[in-house]
Amino acid sequence: MGLRGAILDAVSSAVTAVGDIAESITYVATSKGEYDTYSGQVIETKTEYTFNAVVYPFGASNAGSTDIVDEMTADLAVLFASKDLAVVPDTNDVIIRDSEKYKIKQITKDPAGASFRLIVGKLK
Repeated sequence: MGLRGAILDAVSSAVTAVGDIAESITYVATSKGEYDTYSGQVIETKTEYTFNAVVYPFGASNAGSTDIVDEMTADLAVLFASKDLAVVPDTNDVIIRDSEKYKIKQITKDPAGASFRLIVGKLK
């Protein structure tokens, strides 16, 4: 096993080790299918993946500014091991947490590709 594999395993173990800090979320991946000549639309397929992630408020101080800002945005950060999701995250996908749907606004991953951090905002 190379270094990348060891890092993937370590991050996956870390999310498991945080126990009740992590919570169950559902990731809904949307993929475009073929053009339906009857309806005149491209059919989308939605696939759900459920796994544990660390979810925390994404504050204005994390928005790329070096200034410390006390107010919080309504956005959330969702951190999870990349091994837990069978697809690569996309901004067209949705996160479901406590029956609420969230749009993915930003996707970042660590250099080894072992974890993803999604910035999500609640859909109305």
